[in-house]
Amino acid sequence: MAPHKIIFDTDPGVDDVVALLLLLASPEISLEAITVTFGNSTLEHTFNNVLKVYGLVQQHISEHPNDLKRFPNYARSGQPTILAKGRAGPIAGELHLAEYFHGPDGLSDITNTHPHFSAPESHPALAVATSESYKVILDILDREPTGTVTILAAGPLTNIALALREQPKTVMKARRIVAMGGALDAPGNTSPVAEFNFYADPYAAQEVIQFPDLPFFLLPLDITVPHSVAFPILIPAYHDTSPNHTPLQNFITAILTRPRNVMRMLGEGDAFQLHDPLAAWFVIKHADIPGTTLAPGWEVRRRKFRMERVGELTKGMCVVDRRGTQEAFGSIRAENGIEEAVALAKVTNREDDEGVMVVVGTPGVEDLTNALLDRVILVSRSSESPSTELV
Repeated sequence: MAPHKIIFDTDPGVDDVVALLLLLASPEISLEAITVTFGNSTLEHTFNNVLKVYGLVQQHISEHPNDLKRFPNYARSGQPTILAKGRAGPIAGELHLAEYFHGPDGLSDITNTHPHFSAPESHPALAVATSESYKVILDILDREPTGTVTILAAGPLTNIALALREQPKTVMKARRIVAMGGALDAPGNTSPVAEFNFYADPYAAQEVIQFPDLPFFLLPLDITVPHSVAFPILIPAYHDTSPNHTPLQNFITAILTRPRNVMRMLGEGDAFQLHDPLAAWFVIKHADIPGTTLAPGWEVRRRKFRMERVGELTKGMCVVDRRGTQEAFGSIRAENGIEEAVALAKVTNREDDEGVMVVVGTPGVEDLTNALLDRVILVSRSSESPSTELV
């Protein structure tokens, strides 16, 4: 069976880049396009971060040529992946970026701290589009048969909303639109009630979630935060890059530096939350599965909610309609944090044809962690220190 075609709509910050590396290393899919948007940093930085990743992989393969076969979506037999720029801001409202977490360039400021990882001006494995991101999405969906392309949206939903505005029937040809975003019963990560992607463009998020019959799957903070892994598992050497490690391992070490410091400063522990990598893993594990059928270990529940777009304190909040559900009476947000949020999502009972399809169960964090170690960081669990553990 041919690899399933994927469009990666992204605002490359740290976890987006880890997700991109996972996609490049996954033979189950064919990475047709990377459509960039603003978000974790400015549009110029997020665009350049894609080039940095491709330059990194090229550097790694030049030093370790046997690893070329491990990145089937990097060398696509003379068929370059399309790279396109989207909008520099939301479809409405003020511009908000996540540089406080990802750094001024979106990748822990490696532009200045590790200039040897700077972006090349171009790359032979990438074909830079002259059209805007949402038009590239529409062009690919238009030329491919219905149900043969999945969109993975790891940033603000601006490009998806613009595509829906222009050609909704074409967007409906997608097999799935899988998005990381929102917080339903879990606390937010940008405000007490809002997740960043939905906060950055709540108008776009509302247009997408309210669109009828869209094959839309959402992975909110409720499910992504529990998929956290201790930094020592992912980082071979924390304090600095080392000549004993590969360019790929040194790059991972460099870009995880700022998130690690920020998580410690916030008292969130020494763990990296695999938001976008989990969404990418969902897409990869469903590459050969049509429609709404789920791979073993994955669970989805319908949730009905709308976006707060202008609230002084609640902008970007997912306002969940709990009427007619089995959730505890009066429950607004999970009192005991993320674990209770997942439990609440699983007991929600609403008619199957109502609401957004929300991922509430996975095969587990170890499944994803092993994939990252095997495919991206290129080490096995057996080579780790016995003291490392999942979080």
